[in-house]
Amino acid sequence: MTTFTGDSNHDTDVPVLIVGGGPAGLVAAAELGHRGIRCLVVEPRTQVSHARPRAKTTSIRTMEHLRRLGVAEELRAAAPLSVDWSQRVTFCDTLTGSAVVDFDGAFGLGASSLELAAERGQQVGQPVLEDVLRGHLVGLDTVDLWWGARVADLDIGPDQARAVVVTADGRRRTVTARFVLGCDGPSSAVREAIGASYVGRSDATSNFNVLLRSADLDTALPPAVQYWVVGAPDSGVIGRLDHAGTWWAILPGVDAERGAAQLTDLLHGLVGRPFGFEVIATDSWTARMLIADSFGAGCAFLVGDSAHLNPPWGGHGYNTAIGDAVNIAWKIAAVLQGWAGPEILHSYEVERRPVVEQTVALAETNMAKLPGRLDADAEQIIAAKSAEFFSLGLVLGYSYAGSPIVQSVPGGATTGGDPDSAEYRPSTTPGARLPHHWLADGSSLYDHLGPGLTLLVPDDRSSVDEFRSRCRDRGAPLRVTRLPADYPWAGEFLLVRPDQHIAWRTDDPASIDLDHLLGISPSIPLVTRSQPCASPTSQTVLSSSRPTIAR
Repeated sequence: MTTFTGDSNHDTDVPVLIVGGGPAGLVAAAELGHRGIRCLVVEPRTQVSHARPRAKTTSIRTMEHLRRLGVAEELRAAAPLSVDWSQRVTFCDTLTGSAVVDFDGAFGLGASSLELAAERGQQVGQPVLEDVLRGHLVGLDTVDLWWGARVADLDIGPDQARAVVVTADGRRRTVTARFVLGCDGPSSAVREAIGASYVGRSDATSNFNVLLRSADLDTALPPAVQYWVVGAPDSGVIGRLDHAGTWWAILPGVDAERGAAQLTDLLHGLVGRPFGFEVIATDSWTARMLIADSFGAGCAFLVGDSAHLNPPWGGHGYNTAIGDAVNIAWKIAAVLQGWAGPEILHSYEVERRPVVEQTVALAETNMAKLPGRLDADAEQIIAAKSAEFFSLGLVLGYSYAGSPIVQSVPGGATTGGDPDSAEYRPSTTPGARLPHHWLADGSSLYDHLGPGLTLLVPDDRSSVDEFRSRCRDRGAPLRVTRLPADYPWAGEFLLVRPDQHIAWRTDDPASIDLDHLLGISPSIPLVTRSQPCASPTSQTVLSSSRPTIAR
């Protein structure tokens, strides 16, 4: 137990304390705040620094979450590179040389993604996302933001936590919270407080990131969000951060000492000619494949990097963190609002761990095929890298089937979606993401889902009075929406959770076990490790774009 030294004259009581204000913490705060749950975000940084190379790939699924929170268009407007500017990854011998192969529609950026999703992906730096989310949260009365503050002491109990927070002006404030979300990254104070530890390994190879500015740097190659250079003495990846001369580069296998000493030669090699540049920032790093042995204890839960770390290859890092934040936040809100039982929170790790494990495994596989290990051979590159740029089977196809709060389907599979496949197979199998559909008025089916539960019904004659009554008795918010006639699954009743995943599928709403789905059933086990999640049953197969060989 921690001995507290807080100033009792400055106590704060809040339903949810969020430790850390990166993407995971900010999205968790938005989820809670929009649901009327008061929360406090404690973040040491007073401002977001743009002077450091960070994540740049915002996935389709993350953009769908941001659309639901009302910030997707704001993020696109703030992004220096429009999604229409390029949806391509290009492999080349040098930046000023020749293309070897193009991957068009990479990372879900292509217009074809709108056949299966409410949003396309977006290439935008993590600092831009954080700035947009910070600005959005300022407008929510339910969210308190303590920038420049840090947690000095933390005591996690089964039903309550107490923290001593040192604010930006040096005052010590004692914060009492019903729940704590540890969104505080690799050096998580929350992970330490609950006694959890990372399990996994760190790669032995060093890597060197550079953020630079140059008025002299350009390429005759078609626009691409990433250029993978495979013909330089030291191969790497380079790309624009904006149209104002800011570029980023990743040099795999280059340590900090060599990166600092030979940076000019290394960059000239990637580009294929000398050019003038100004270094904005550099960052030496090693890839880590680490997953915490527990995602929560007592009233605290680990979210994002505090729970798992993976290499950046494939662009899944903060997208997985945002998926965590959405999953735990709506469940905490349901508990605090009284329409779900506390046992629902045990489903967090059950549902998210398989997704995390698949993500880390895929990123590690991608890491084995970096530029220095590839020849300038189109067929070899296609075979080695397609799974990295076309991974919608993981991004959209992961399922929560097998969760204790999802309908069990007889004979269902016991593994997650196929993360190695470029294909996403829409499915209404309980646990899957609700298959997307555009309505005749141009709106998304997702736009018609409620903030709580949504029952999608086949037609206006469907009788749902009994189910409405049960939801009313439980205090569970319910919206009933008719499925469009041209929806491929229009003959089914689909109960959809706040996170757009299907909880129950039936031909009679009276059969829905509402108490079980809300964590009220005593049969729900108190688990700390996940069971495998079932893969979606395919009904329609929509494929991503394929690479094209430069001629």
